[in-house]
Amino acid sequence: MTGFEIDPRQETRAALSDLLDRLATVALTIGVVSAGASLLRVTSQGWHTNVVSDLVFFVLIVVLLLLRRRLPLALVVVLLTALLSATAIASFLTLGLANVGLLGLAVCSTVLGSLYGQRVGFGFLGASVVVVSAIGWAVCSGRISGLRVTDPYLIQPQTWATQIAGFAAYTAVILVLGGALHQRLSSSLRAVSSQAEELRASEERYRLLADNMADVLFSQDMDLSFRYVSPSVESVFGYTPEEALELTLKQVLTAEFYPLAMESFRHYVELAAEADVEIPPIEYEYVRKDGSTLWGEVTYSLVRDAEGRIVGTQGLLRDVTRRKQIERERADLEVELRQADKLRAIGQLAGGIAHDFNNQLAPIMAHADLIARGLATGDTIRDHARKILTPARNAADLTGKLLAFARKGSYEIGSVDLHEVVNEVVEILVHGIDPRIQIKRHYDAESAVVEGDRTQLQNVVLNLALNARDALPGGGEIVFRTKIVHDTANARSRRCWLELSVVDNGSGMEAAVRQRAFEPFFTTKAPGKGTGMGLAAAYGTVASHGGQIEIESRPGEGTEVAIRLPLSDRVADRRADTLTDILAPGVGRAMVIDDDEGVRTALCDLLDALGFTVEAYERAAPAVADYRQRWQDIDLVVLDLVLPDVNGQQALAEVRDINADARVLLISGYTADDSIRELVRAGATEFLEKPFLLADLAERLARLMGPR
Repeated sequence: MTGFEIDPRQETRAALSDLLDRLATVALTIGVVSAGASLLRVTSQGWHTNVVSDLVFFVLIVVLLLLRRRLPLALVVVLLTALLSATAIASFLTLGLANVGLLGLAVCSTVLGSLYGQRVGFGFLGASVVVVSAIGWAVCSGRISGLRVTDPYLIQPQTWATQIAGFAAYTAVILVLGGALHQRLSSSLRAVSSQAEELRASEERYRLLADNMADVLFSQDMDLSFRYVSPSVESVFGYTPEEALELTLKQVLTAEFYPLAMESFRHYVELAAEADVEIPPIEYEYVRKDGSTLWGEVTYSLVRDAEGRIVGTQGLLRDVTRRKQIERERADLEVELRQADKLRAIGQLAGGIAHDFNNQLAPIMAHADLIARGLATGDTIRDHARKILTPARNAADLTGKLLAFARKGSYEIGSVDLHEVVNEVVEILVHGIDPRIQIKRHYDAESAVVEGDRTQLQNVVLNLALNARDALPGGGEIVFRTKIVHDTANARSRRCWLELSVVDNGSGMEAAVRQRAFEPFFTTKAPGKGTGMGLAAAYGTVASHGGQIEIESRPGEGTEVAIRLPLSDRVADRRADTLTDILAPGVGRAMVIDDDEGVRTALCDLLDALGFTVEAYERAAPAVADYRQRWQDIDLVVLDLVLPDVNGQQALAEVRDINADARVLLISGYTADDSIRELVRAGATEFLEKPFLLADLAERLARLMGPR
């Protein structure tokens, strides 16, 4: 038997023992009063056998009650029953029916029935009926005389029979009722015992769970003071449960996340005041006892009292530091894989691009050679120069597109014309695909302007085009289509979408492959031929632009990938290659710092043509030293970002230390990254990407040298 199981008989014995304890003092008091009354009666009426028996039995009962704690309860009950029975029988023998003996016998039957069961109670009742009946027969037949009874009614057989029958009936009813109540009580006690046992077992299970779980179980009051924390707090935070109960929320959260947690708590309490609210898991950064930090995901609910008032919180805190680290590593890996996917795409096109570069370099070298040998004179020199500029611009434009495709870093949102993006992709694509593949464009959309990052969208279109190319190993057709699609989900909506489809008539996909096409790292290509990130990256890019992407494909029937992006009513941003050719001459002294002699010489010539007096430097250190000596005389610094002795940005910082208002034009063969854009936004700095023309240089200088 466990500590929560209840034995009804034991409970009865315990109740009886408690009753005897309570009756001891009462019985002693009543007995003393009764004895006093008996003695008074003796003084007035003389001694009688009944008085003597009452005093004897009273003394014995008092002694028994005083010794009750030293004797077994069962023995005490039996002796008390025997004494009460003897008292009753003595009263019958001396007073006949003029006593409360029947009541005493009824009490004895009831007590025995409750303590030892109905069978014992009815047995005692039967014995009592027999004994009292025998006494009654003796009294009524004259065999017992000398009773102190004056009323003839009390010695008639009918009276004795009536009293004994009533005694037996009433006592039997009491025994039956007592048995039923005892049975009902026993059933209730067993149910309570079972529930108590289940509760104990449940509590034990939950305590075992709380004591051994890795997560921290907690409860808080409305001040967010901890009322309970599970022992796991020590393994997670380094505090013992006792120490944790003394902590405030401010002590376990970082300074950055404490106000966020308080704001969130107040927000959900306000919502819960109007209706039940489900609080989603929230991630915060916490502080351990040793000062280190951890990421915790807390899931909690608001606790209400019986009247429905919010009185605190309870919840679970899980250490997700490792998961956050894995997520960061995964994000970094995805960035690297996407970058590798871009470079792979460019690598696949490298052969065609090299061929195109050679085609551009051929006329440049030919016409420059004619000028250098003096074979071009007069007007023909200008004509040859124009013929050099055209392929040079084409080569520079192709380089810029490749750098844009390979670009890392953050993205810039603007208005982008997808027709222009497709045209740019096609210009690159035609140099690296099988000549048996035809590329067609069907632009049914009057406007193809969307809001987004141009480079991301270029990469989406390029990846889709390369996938289409890979599906055509024996040649075929790639078609780019655009059209305007209206929102059909909402009849009242006037929202329009631009749909761009890339269609090929290649091998197509099985249904199982099509369903997994957008999964990261899933690819059907041979090892080394693809990372499985192309379509996954496209899906992420389109989703981040508020769009949708779908695939329709069947084996042997080709594939159509359609992307839908919200159509913009703005005009596409102007490109860098459409800048004005109006020159803005400058006046002043310029300092040029570039380690490449050709670039340095070209810059000097261009700045000279714009009216500057130019000093050229191959290294940053001597240039900065000279600038320190006479910075008041220098109006412009042209600084290459990649120098052999000092990093260009470091050189810029030194120039700014000398003159905070220095006007600096940064130049580089790479596209601008986030740090360069920040410098340009800060003012007094412009950026120019190599290669460039006189108009490009003049346009930057016009912005840089103009009034601030």
